[in-house]
Amino acid sequence: MKLKKCILIALMTILFAVACEKKENSKNNGKAKTLDMKKEISTEEIKKYNEYLKISNEPNSEEWNSFFKEIKKEEFSDTNGEIKNISNEAMSIETLDNSINLIGDYIKQIADVMQESPKMEAIDKNAENLINSLVEEQKVLTEIDDYFEKGDYKKDRLERVQELNDKYKVVLQNRQENNKIFSNSLRELAEAINKKMEEKLKKDKKITKLNILKFITSVNEFGETAFGKNNLNFDEYELKKLENVNAKVQKEYKVISEITLENAKKENITEADFNKIKSSSKILSENMEKMVSGVKTQNIQVVVMSASNVLNAQTDLEGIYNLLILQK
Repeated sequence: MKLKKCILIALMTILFAVACEKKENSKNNGKAKTLDMKKEISTEEIKKYNEYLKISNEPNSEEWNSFFKEIKKEEFSDTNGEIKNISNEAMSIETLDNSINLIGDYIKQIADVMQESPKMEAIDKNAENLINSLVEEQKVLTEIDDYFEKGDYKKDRLERVQELNDKYKVVLQNRQENNKIFSNSLRELAEAINKKMEEKLKKDKKITKLNILKFITSVNEFGETAFGKNNLNFDEYELKKLENVNAKVQKEYKVISEITLENAKKENITEADFNKIKSSSKILSENMEKMVSGVKTQNIQVVVMSASNVLNAQTDLEGIYNLLILQK
């Protein structure tokens, strides 16, 4: 309980700082923002985008796989209808404390980037909305945790379980919707950056960097298809789409696999970055194949593990590439 109180106090400090910055824009509170693609994208904005990108897939990470889902009422009563004490048998609430802490860490990460310069009105606003929904989710999780820790579940004989489950479903859905909006705004910016870079690379005849960009574009298309929803279940139509975009990835990866260090160096790509690009690309190619195979065979463990590897490698690759395009 002390740990949770410390986390909540720290979050209030973060949110106070955020609130002070947004007073002048209070009329737009709660509304998702869209990007202005007409304006030029500065080097500083690309750097901030990279920071957002690093943390955007946090809820899809392996650590979040065991995140709290719901209270299972049957775990707290025996065959005679008697209420049990909290024990290790109550699996559904075991992860509550960890889930509360994960949300606290995620809020801090987003808030830290959001307060960096320059201001990016659309993405910063969508990040702020995501923070607000995470705070509400954390409050409900803490309420559920207190309900069991204080023994209230015994006093009311589990009467509030359905109410708390319903309450959590609402805040979870709100967080998922805001996370999708936030991720989409990052994707829109990435598309704008990549489009401008493609034109420049073609003009400058930077073939190696252009081929890396084409691979990243195919990877992003796979990501939109695979992770553009709130679960990793796919029907036949979605599986077909996944297979098609994976085929594009594998085609572009073949080109990446044939890039030599000599050609990379001609375009000011260091050996270290070259090796990172090669490594991340290989991980992406292999794990996208595994993910599609896992979906086909309905092997959820393979799907989850490969999806986590894809997201991590995708973030690494885009981060390296975006630093490369900042070079003069």
